[in-house]
Amino acid sequence: MEAAPDPIAAKPSTMPDDPPSGPTDAAKVEAEALRCDGPALMQRGASAVGALSSPDDSHPSASLLAAWERGRAFDGQGTIEAASVETMIPRFTAALGMSVPQWWVDTLKSARGGEGVATGYDLQMAQRGYGDRRGELNRGPGGVLVREPSPLVESGGMLAYDLSVGRVELGPVPSNRGTAIEVTRARAGTTLFVAMFEPSAGGFRFPLRAVGSDGTERWKTEVCAADRKALEGLGYMIVQMVVLEDPPAKPGLMSKSNARGIAVFTAETHGVTLEVFELDTGARTLAWSSDLWSWRG
Repeated sequence: MEAAPDPIAAKPSTMPDDPPSGPTDAAKVEAEALRCDGPALMQRGASAVGALSSPDDSHPSASLLAAWERGRAFDGQGTIEAASVETMIPRFTAALGMSVPQWWVDTLKSARGGEGVATGYDLQMAQRGYGDRRGELNRGPGGVLVREPSPLVESGGMLAYDLSVGRVELGPVPSNRGTAIEVTRARAGTTLFVAMFEPSAGGFRFPLRAVGSDGTERWKTEVCAADRKALEGLGYMIVQMVVLEDPPAKPGLMSKSNARGIAVFTAETHGVTLEVFELDTGARTLAWSSDLWSWRG
């Protein structure tokens, strides 16, 4: 006897087609960038990253990486073509809402490399002492390296920062005399953003902390920088932190800050990077690397 047809199976489906099984390539690259996942990006391939098409506001990290990979080119002498960098500057400015530091742009323009050749960047390191494209590094309180005079002080083996509301302890003086410290804050802000790293160690990851005016650590995260895994020979890294905020409406007058993030610019001999972190949580919201967090050829 022939079986009766299954009424449920025979009924035409009115359900829509299943959605895509996973995120778009741009979303995947965005996630990989925010993790600074160089191996995943290199496995995907620089040309595949460059082929991505995504609105800047949907996947800002992926969009910047794709634009750079599409335009990254070297001339016959192994010097990066000026247009490779010049066309990126408006993109960085739009993503940050501010101009990028000139020393950082100049470092990108110094790139030498080409097909099958690891890219190198000229940091203009000082022949003696500490110095680079940003200028000199000098001994500050507690012997740490600082860029310029600041409200940093040393007291009883502790580094501190003098705010108008009082002195804020940042932590013990580092035992390594090659340690540099960067401290910044929003205009008239009382939260201090503190990074300590060793310039001579090159582009390894380093900690970034937010410290409140009472000295409590509000959050701690990690700056990937070039995410170097090993160092052979002489290394060096330049770092600059900038709070993203509009300038005051009237220069010289106190006004409320509309700080929207903190940008960290780094450069080392084989990579130039940009990362942005959320002010309240330290979450990474944008990440870009000239060499996909990898020492590539």
